[in-house]
Parts: sequence; C-alpha cells; structure tokens
Amino acid sequence: MRKEVLYAIIAGISIGLLAAFGTWRVSKLVKVTPAPVTKKEVITTKNIDSVTIDGLKNYDVVIENPTIKGLYTPNADIVISTQDSDYYVKSNSEGEFELQIEIPAGLSIIKINDTKLALVYSTEVEAGSVSYAGTITDISSGTIQVKGEKGEIKQISTAETTTYINTLKKNIEVKQTDLAIGDYIVAIGKTNNNKVLSTERILITSPLVENKMEFKKILIEKISKTSINDIKLPTKWNGPNIKDLSEGQEIIIVGTTENEKYTLRSIFITVE
Repeated sequence: MRKEVLYAIIAGISIGLLAAFGTWRVSKLVKVTPAPVTKKEVITTKNIDSVTIDGLKNYDVVIENPTIKGLYTPNADIVISTQDSDYYVKSNSEGEFELQIEIPAGLSIIKINDTKLALVYSTEVEAGSVSYAGTITDISSGTIQVKGEKGEIKQISTAETTTYINTLKKNIEVKQTDLAIGDYIVAIGKTNNNKVLSTERILITSPLVENKMEFKKILIEKISKTSINDIKLPTKWNGPNIKDLSEGQEIIIVGTTENEKYTLRSIFITVE
C-alpha cells in the first residue's frame, strides 16, 4: 500500500515537472513583438536667405493688380516696392505671406525685400498671355526679332490685328511702320511649339530701370516735425503722420540712397 502511494506521489511530481518544462519551452519559442512606436514628425521652420515668390515669374503678364505671395523667414518683415508705392506685410509662423498690390500699366519691376520681379500689366489682353521684352534687332514682313536682357534672341510674329502702343508718348496707338531697330519693346501674346510669340499687343517702352528702393528697421531715438533721428523728412511721404509716432517706437522706413543722401518715401509701424 505504501509503495502505491509513493509511486503516485512520484508520478504527480514528474507530470508537474514535465508541464512546467513544456511551458518554459513554448515561451522561449514564441517571441513577443512589442507594439510599434509611432514617431510623430515634427515640422520646423527655418530662416530663408531670400524671398521665394509663388505663382509668378519674370515677365509674366497680369490682367489685374497682382497678389504677391510666397515664403520667407517666419515672422519676418517684408517690404514690397513698385516704382510708385511701398507695401508692408509680416510673414506668419510658417513663413508664408500674401498681399495684393497695385502696379502701373506696362512693364515694371517689383522689389520684395531683396528679390526682384519684372511684371507686365495690361487689361487689353487675354488671361494666360506671356511676354517677350527686348531691343529690336531685326524687322521683316510679319516678323520682329528682339534681344533680351541676357542677350538671348527671341522671335515675334505679328498679324493685321496686332496693336502697337507707344507708352513713351502717353500710350498713343501707332503703326508697325513706326517701329525701328533699336527700339525697346514688350510684345504680349501666346507662344507656339517653336517658342515664337504670336503677338496681340506691342508696347514701345523704355528698358527696365533698376528699382533702388531699400528699407530699414529703426528705433526712434529723437523726433521732430522735420526729422526722425538723423533722417530728414520730405514734404510728403506715405504712412503715419509725425503725431502718430513717438520716441522709443520701432518703425520701418523705405527710400533710396544716392550720393550718400537718403530720400525717404514711406514709413510703416512694425507689426509684432
């Protein structure tokens, strides 16, 4: 009887050991893969050396006053200058900015901080038109050849419906026979597969004049009716009156420097 009890105890212990060993073997064979960790992408904004313009390029034709938009350093001051006016905008936290401006008819150069953009403004042509600008080097029946600012040669075809406007004489309509070699023109139309411009409208104008407008951010240390710091105020300028400014205020001034003389054109109160 005692032997049977002893055998039963030994058998129970053996079965328990075998079960435990089997469990340990299974746990070694089955590898537990941890749940993947999703890494969140962090987008950081960086300083950009120059303004990047979106949707417009040199010598594009616009049929309404354009909206200048693009990318720059986040929360940065941006001054847009045409030959007549200045505009101020601040980029957002992502470096994006957008502002509609007014430009004169014809060819003009726009300065966005240190970036320059040449645009042709005409309400007399179709949307999607392009332009060729340059000095006439050859004129023949139905064809005009011009040399661009980089010395490239461009071909222009004309038709009976092509109009010719002399912008140097208060936008007087003229004839093709009034064109001469050496004239500077802007031809507006559509290009074909051979990059020949089929012209709707030709403007006789002057070559682009460099836009020398520059801006500075300054702190007003002293102010009077005739000057801010050491800057002499003109009779008229664009922006706030002197009574709206005070010492200790930060402003942006826009103007030109020629022969070491600074001429102020616009004042802007900075935006935080």
